Amino acid sequence: MTQVTRKEIFAQAAKKLRSDFEELSSTILHSGVKGGEAEDLVRRFLQGHLPKRFDVGSGFIIDPHKGMSKQIDVIVYDALNCPVYRASEKAAIIPSDNVAAVVEVKSRLDKEKMRDAFDNARSVKGLAKSSNDPMTKPVGISASKTPPPSEFSSRLVTLQTLCCLFVFETSLTLKKLSEHYHSYVHEYGLGRHIDIVFVLDKGVILLATKPAKAEIGWGPVIFEGFGGPHAEGAHVAVAMMPIKEEGLDFFLRFLLAHLMHFRAHSGHPGFFLQNPPQMTLSYLGSITHETDPARRAENLRRYEDEVCADFQTTTAPTESREETNLKGKATSDLPDVICLPGPKDPPA
Repeated sequence: MTQVTRKEIFAQAAKKLRSDFEELSSTILHSGVKGGEAEDLVRRFLQGHLPKRFDVGSGFIIDPHKGMSKQIDVIVYDALNCPVYRASEKAAIIPSDNVAAVVEVKSRLDKEKMRDAFDNARSVKGLAKSSNDPMTKPVGISASKTPPPSEFSSRLVTLQTLCCLFVFETSLTLKKLSEHYHSYVHEYGLGRHIDIVFVLDKGVILLATKPAKAEIGWGPVIFEGFGGPHAEGAHVAVAMMPIKEEGLDFFLRFLLAHLMHFRAHSGHPGFFLQNPPQMTLSYLGSITHETDPARRAENLRRYEDEVCADFQTTTAPTESREETNLKGKATSDLPDVICLPGPKDPPA
């Protein structure tokens, strides 16, 4: 009995995609409907082959600063850690922190449609993502750092969004597409580019690098950031690989190489704790650990004066002690510790 190889499995998968696409092309004449059906083919393929940690949807991506992408055909996101802001098959809203990859699907690709795909990639890669360190501000791709080679095995974590272009048909040669890709990477810039262009039955186009002073040759790269001093002198090029029916397998391998290291992170939109709108303050007291009665009373009077002065300048509505029925209560009768934050301090 002949053993089936991975190459044969994905060659058959590519044939099935081609067959399904040709069937819908012959039965659906409206380009918009045809495009939507093509997107469904890609979504179903990915849902059947990606790890169950990841789900596939369509819609918009929002970042911690309320920036939003254009509408995206296929969104691959970490379903185990992702709070979905709007659940929908076609118009979901998903936080950028949990989006691992996006795929733009083109039934037929030309130069202008490639530009459209680059526009969408720029709208996605321009979104901020929260740092792995929850105490730091959200970061963009320019803030990504490349660890030294000695730390790759322990620190290899991807957090940027991989942008892919999945093409069913094109009248252009792979060489001509690579020339357009080269031109657009120059125009849009590294970090705002499409990471891989896959053309069914033709091959792939992507970036390749060669590290400076390294014995290894050129190889495909997933661009996670510009790196630090370790990247000095590294070379970058556009690579064209006319691998035909093996292209689908390569595309999936490339995507999985990114997903297997994608960080597990539950993003949070924040509460805007500093003087949030529609917050009314009524002073309860202040915290002191002073044990001497006289100094304790003096401290608490001073703290109350500070709060009264602060209430005169704060933008939040306030109520005085009298308005909260605390008038006449001796300051020294206030408890030593009140288990609430002060008027301006967010909870620890």
